Amino acid sequence: MAKNLELCYKRSQKEGADQRKMASLTTPKGEDRISELPNEILISILSRLTLREAVRTSVLSKQWRFVWTYISALNFDAKLNKLSWFSPPPGTAYKYRDWVDGVLEKLRGPNIDEFRIAYDLDNTYDYMINRWIKFSLSNIVHTIDLNCSYESLLSSSLRSRLPFVPCRRCYVPDPYMFMKFKSLKSLSLSAVTVDDEAIACFLSNFRVLERLSIHLNVGLRNLEVVGRSLVLRHLEVVKCWNVESVEICDTNLVSFTYDGNMSRLFIKNVPRLVEISVNPNGAMCIAKTRFLKLSCCFSQLEILRLTVRHGEQVSLSDIVWPELKNLKQFELFVDTWSNDNLLGYLAMIKNWSSLQRFVFEVISREFHYHNKERIDTTEDVREAARFCHLDLKMVEISRYCNICDFEIVKQIIENFVNLEKIIIDTCDPDRGIESESENKEDQRELQRSSLEQQLRAQLSPRVELVML
Repeated sequence: MAKNLELCYKRSQKEGADQRKMASLTTPKGEDRISELPNEILISILSRLTLREAVRTSVLSKQWRFVWTYISALNFDAKLNKLSWFSPPPGTAYKYRDWVDGVLEKLRGPNIDEFRIAYDLDNTYDYMINRWIKFSLSNIVHTIDLNCSYESLLSSSLRSRLPFVPCRRCYVPDPYMFMKFKSLKSLSLSAVTVDDEAIACFLSNFRVLERLSIHLNVGLRNLEVVGRSLVLRHLEVVKCWNVESVEICDTNLVSFTYDGNMSRLFIKNVPRLVEISVNPNGAMCIAKTRFLKLSCCFSQLEILRLTVRHGEQVSLSDIVWPELKNLKQFELFVDTWSNDNLLGYLAMIKNWSSLQRFVFEVISREFHYHNKERIDTTEDVREAARFCHLDLKMVEISRYCNICDFEIVKQIIENFVNLEKIIIDTCDPDRGIESESENKEDQRELQRSSLEQQLRAQLSPRVELVML
C-alpha cells in the first residue's frame, strides 16, 4: 500500500511539472505560443517526429495545415509508422508504395536532408525504389538509407532466434544514378545488391561521404578502402556472406563495424581508428585469435563492442586478452544456447586499466534451456574473475532476468571499487513483438524486486542503482 502511495505521489509530481511546462507555453488568455514560433523552428521540430505524427499536425489549425510538407527528414520506416512490415502479405507493399508516393506528392520544401526507406522489398519493386531515388535527386540530400530487409528491423535477440535466411532477389540499384548525389554524407544499404565496382565508384565520386554502411549484400566480394584522400570516417560491413577479403589501409577511419569472417580482414595504418565493433562468429577462443588481427589498433582503441558465442566451457587462456591501455568503453554481447554461469567473462577486462564503462548483454535463446544442463565456472576461471579495478565508473547489464545470475552482479560490485552507477535492465526487448503470459510477466516483476532488494543491501550509498 505504501509503495502504491509513493508511486501515486511521484506520478502527481510529474503531472504537475508537465502542466506547469504547458502553462509556460500559453498566455493568460490561453493563446498558443508554439504556433507563434518561426516556421523554420516548427519545421525543425516536425522533422524530429515520425512521418505519421508530423502529418497529424495538419489538423491542428489552418496555420499548421501545410507546415509538415516542408520537413527535411523523410523516414519511411514501416515499423516506426505502425505499418505491417514483418513478412507482409501479398499486396501490402503497394499500400506502402501509396503511402510513400502520397507523402512525396505533397512535399513543398526545397531540401531533403535525410531520405530513408525501410520495408521488406525485393527486386520486384525496383521501379518503385528507383522512382523514389530519382525524386530525391532533385533535392540536396545528405543521408540516404535503403533498408529492404525485415531482418535489420528486428532487435538483436530476436534476430538470433530466427534461422538465417539468405538474401532473396535483392534490389539492384543503378550506381551511375547514385553518382548524381554530390552532397551525400551518409549512405546505408541493407539487402541492396551492389558489387565491388559500384562501391569503388561511391568512394571515389562521393567527395563528402563520411559514413558507409553495407548490410546483407550478396554482391560484394573484395572491398578496398584505401587512401588518405577518402573523407570516409565510419564504415560498416555486416552479414555480407560472399566477401572474400576486406582491406582497409592508409585511411582516416574513426569507427569500423564488421560481422563476418575475420580471417579475410586486413587492416593497416589507420591511426585514427578508435572505435571497433566486431562479431568473429565463433566461441571465445576463436574470437580471441581473430581479434589479434586488429593488433595495429590496440594502442589507440577507445571503444570496443564484441559479440561472442558461449561454448561448452570457457578456459582461463580464453579470457586473458591483450592489454588495451586506452580503452574507455567495452560492450560484450554473449550469444548462448545454455544457462551456464558466465562469470568468467569478467576476467577479460582485468588488464584494461583505463576502462570507465562496461556493458554486458546476453543474447539468449531461452526456449532451449530445458535441453541443457547448467555448466558452472571452473575454479581457475572463477579466481581470475576476482580483481580490483580502480577506474571503472559505470556498469550496465541487459536482459538480466533471462540468464545472468546474481553472482555476476555481486562480483562486479566487489571488483569495481570506485563504481558510481550500475544499470540493470530486466526488460525483454522482444516483449512487444512476442506475446507473453501474465504468469511470466508476474515472475519477471518478482525477480526484479528481489534483485533490487539484494543489490541495495550490498551497494554503497554513493553508488546509483537504476532498475529498468
